[in-house]
Amino acid sequence: MVLTAKITTTASYRSLSNIFLAINMYLNIESSAPSFSTTKLWIKKIGYYQLHSPKEKADDWIIIMDESIGIGQEKVLVILGIRESKTDFTRPLKIQDMEPIIVKSKEKWTGEDIANELEIVKKNLGKVKYAVTDAGSTLKKGLKEAKITHVYDITHAIAIALERIYKNDVIYKAFVHQAGLMRSKQCCGQYSHLIPPNQRSKSRFLNMDILSKWSIGVLSAIDKKTMTLAEEEELQWVKEQKSFIIEMNSLMTIIEKISIILKNEGLSRQTKAKCKALLKRCNSGRLKQFKEYMIAYLKENGKQINRKTKELICSSDIIESTFGKYKNELSKNPMSGITDLVLMIPALTIKLTKEVVNTAIDSCSVKTIEAWNNENLCSSLLSKRKAVFCN
Repeated sequence: MVLTAKITTTASYRSLSNIFLAINMYLNIESSAPSFSTTKLWIKKIGYYQLHSPKEKADDWIIIMDESIGIGQEKVLVILGIRESKTDFTRPLKIQDMEPIIVKSKEKWTGEDIANELEIVKKNLGKVKYAVTDAGSTLKKGLKEAKITHVYDITHAIAIALERIYKNDVIYKAFVHQAGLMRSKQCCGQYSHLIPPNQRSKSRFLNMDILSKWSIGVLSAIDKKTMTLAEEEELQWVKEQKSFIIEMNSLMTIIEKISIILKNEGLSRQTKAKCKALLKRCNSGRLKQFKEYMIAYLKENGKQINRKTKELICSSDIIESTFGKYKNELSKNPMSGITDLVLMIPALTIKLTKEVVNTAIDSCSVKTIEAWNNENLCSSLLSKRKAVFCN
């Protein structure tokens, strides 16, 4: 129960221990809750067990891979895999669908390093049909050297298309500038309830829909007269960009529909046709620019569709969400850097049963985890810090 709660929620190890202690007291159950350190050790053991459990050798493996920066220079490479024959193209992937293949950190990953890891992957799995990534240059180089076909993640492809369309757009830049001015001016002011959503500079093109929905909401409120004259005056700059906002909202609506199709059903001849039907409406301005980018994406990544491969996984969201959960854990103690707690990533893939949990915990010792740590992880920030300040 504690393990299920940890794997399915973002609660900290200490919080879980206290939560289950309170539940036991409330239900008058005479049993102690495992300590936070015990739960953490169990998660590491389960992660190690999942990572090293034998994988089927087959000719239809698909891998999803990414490298994520930690604190400082450390980067962790994660490769998850699934057999094409076991892929359900009627829904998005779940983390429990995946098999953890590689979890490894280095201070710097090169294309050659990644190619070497991919050769090990091919040796252990058999044939890798293709890999889904965010098209980072290092990953692409590694895949090319390992002679593995690359499929570009649709989420990042859309974000790059939006960046190319809007990054230097004068109207968009002025609109975002006005939104930022209002946020800084009114965050603690009389009209703080009206302020635009915050957009992180690093991922603003991935989250343009948030700004679009807010803008459409403002226009709707003005039309329906649900705000005071003073509030309307404060948002007059939004009303002045009505045509721009309507176009942006139309684009976000099309993007949402395309994303749902491709993430649920994969990329196939049928889904390509559905996406092209949606793009037919994009005949002018920024909509037309997006249409050109998407048609090029569908054409290039659809080259792998044939009689043997009718659908392609084209989303790496599953690995992004996994990294998100791990980073949430890191944020509770950022100076520790990448430690053996990274084993929580493969632990997330487990289908929890009593038998599997018992086997995982009983078959792995603390020394085994320490040996894995020394072989697969670089020195953490915490260990470097201790070495400097120990005296």
